Amino acid sequence: MTHHDIEIVQNKYQTAGNWLFGDSPEMQDSLADLVFKGIKTATSCSFASYQQSGSNISIGNKHLVLNSQNKPICTVRIIALHLITFSEMTTELAWKEGEGDRSVKHWQQEHQSFFEREGVFFPEMEVVVIEFEVIDLL
Repeated sequence: MTHHDIEIVQNKYQTAGNWLFGDSPEMQDSLADLVFKGIKTATSCSFASYQQSGSNISIGNKHLVLNSQNKPICTVRIIALHLITFSEMTTELAWKEGEGDRSVKHWQQEHQSFFEREGVFFPEMEVVVIEFEVIDLL
């Protein structure tokens, strides 16, 4: 995708936010690829992170999913939000996260590590699970 193509996409989705999943370049590319392929249709964040995001994470909002080079690879639209505690993760929502073997156990292991790196983990912490659908591949 050229710089011109990126500008066209950004003009088409002027009000869209930008999403960069993960906290390392490898994770960012891997998760963005899962979204692009339609495998990952949900993501999670701590409730504190959600509150800090302001109103840009709400049902109906669109986001450009970026890879580790900050290039948009697809556009998604938020279709559902779930507020749960970490220990309440369901099989269905873990599956929609699309990572690893897609089990609750895998989700809890990976997200505990992620939330610990953020410095916010505790077993009964509140987590926002954000479901989305791909509306445009770039």
